[in-house]
Amino acid sequence: MSQPVDVVVIGGGIIGCSTAYYLAKEGLSVHLVERDKIAQGTTRAAGGMLGAHSEYLNDTFYSFAQESQVLYSEFQRDAGADFGYTAGGIVQFACSEEERIALSRWKNAVHLSAEQVRERIPHVAPPAFGAYLFEEDVHVHPEKACLAYCAAAKSLGATISEQATVDEITLLNSGYQIRIASSVINAKHLVIASGAASAKLVSGLQMTAVKGQCMQLNAVGMQLPYTLFHKGCYVIPRSGGTLVIGATMEYGHTDLQITDAGNLALSAIAERFIPGLSRLPVMNRWAGLRPKTVDDLPYIGRIPGNENMYIAAGHFRNGILLAPATACLIRDLIIGNEVNTERIKAFDPKRGIFHEANNRTERQSV
Repeated sequence: MSQPVDVVVIGGGIIGCSTAYYLAKEGLSVHLVERDKIAQGTTRAAGGMLGAHSEYLNDTFYSFAQESQVLYSEFQRDAGADFGYTAGGIVQFACSEEERIALSRWKNAVHLSAEQVRERIPHVAPPAFGAYLFEEDVHVHPEKACLAYCAAAKSLGATISEQATVDEITLLNSGYQIRIASSVINAKHLVIASGAASAKLVSGLQMTAVKGQCMQLNAVGMQLPYTLFHKGCYVIPRSGGTLVIGATMEYGHTDLQITDAGNLALSAIAERFIPGLSRLPVMNRWAGLRPKTVDDLPYIGRIPGNENMYIAAGHFRNGILLAPATACLIRDLIIGNEVNTERIKAFDPKRGIFHEANNRTERQSV
């Protein structure tokens, strides 16, 4: 049996690792348990955009996403780690008058005419109605960011256990006993941050997985100063002259196989943004599973009927974007800090537990 700890975090993706970091930063003893290796699964498959505007759901989500952007900037400064934090911003295409009007509502956006798009990004096929530049919507390298949070948590004393599958969770006095093979960890608080697999640990939790395929191209010599985005599809520049193209949305598929249909869809996405882009050498292709809740907003908070048990999962397309803000919300709930009541209501896990999928939040227009 290991030494008792304040908090056990189940899940070694970016949500779990950032949660471990912010808890350890407060002086709590933390043990993070990951069934595979750190930064695998959904985190590794993500694009890495911090798109508070492109992923807008409602005002509560937007303010949460903006806070997360600031936390990334602060973490980069404090940790001193290189995790691909890249400025420039996201250019959102407006391919119709309706899209142009919707994007024009953002006062912090810079409108670019089709000609201005062509001037700034020579390779791009400019949309007829121009585009909008959101300079604060930067991006990170998902795997490197997750590993940076993990390393920072370890430096603060957190214990990290990889290749460790949770076999049983038992209520023990006012805390929990977590059994991992022949080992047992006792903790006062338990945080479940296992993505789509969280549904296996929380009885009655409604969550599905949506498959997405991406590819990485060798684009050495092509200068792309911004991420390009339109209707859930993107081209993200990464260091070393590569571009990430994504992503498909495949409901009802839970495998991680690369398919011909997915390859065709990604090639079409690439061509939509930059003619001829799909002919560049393919360096890598992959697939991931996005954990989807009943209303596309994540489950963040205390699990109903379970004192000191919390969940931070179901971020769908926005796990990278919302990771540090999610971690800080869980931290505040555990240590008793004041929390934003609108966020607690919006992200309350009871929306999707025990068939209480009411008060669903509908996606609003920008």
